[in-house]
Amino acid sequence: MYQIFKLVLITNIIFSFNTKITNNRDIERKYSLTVKIEGLLIKKGVLYIAIYNKEKDFLITPYVKKKININEFVGSITFENLQEGEYAITIYQDLNENGKLDKLFSIPTEPYGLSNNSSSFPKFNNLKINIKKNEIIKIKN
Repeated sequence: MYQIFKLVLITNIIFSFNTKITNNRDIERKYSLTVKIEGLLIKKGVLYIAIYNKEKDFLITPYVKKKININEFVGSITFENLQEGEYAITIYQDLNENGKLDKLFSIPTEPYGLSNNSSSFPKFNNLKINIKKNEIIKIKN
């Protein structure tokens, strides 16, 4: 009886160990996204970069965001550990540092940029890019 118990116990340990190894193979890969920003003509204020991964959260709740003093900005910024999927990116340069994109009649009065360098009204589907590997994109400000 003790031998059977021992055999069952060892089998369970081996099975659970193999299950953990199998599950480790299924871990999602993570990618980096480097955003190069071109056309920053005014060297003042703060640069805000937001990445959205869901249409319902677009322009409301970023998946990830960064705020950089324009004097510390070196031309690009890299976001690490992004899962494979669709993302939309927005940037704006807050010249007066009031924490928001200033507008006049819904038209931005501060420099901004969108993924895919879209010039249309920002919608997730217009801006989305597909991340399947480490990527470098350019956004014109």
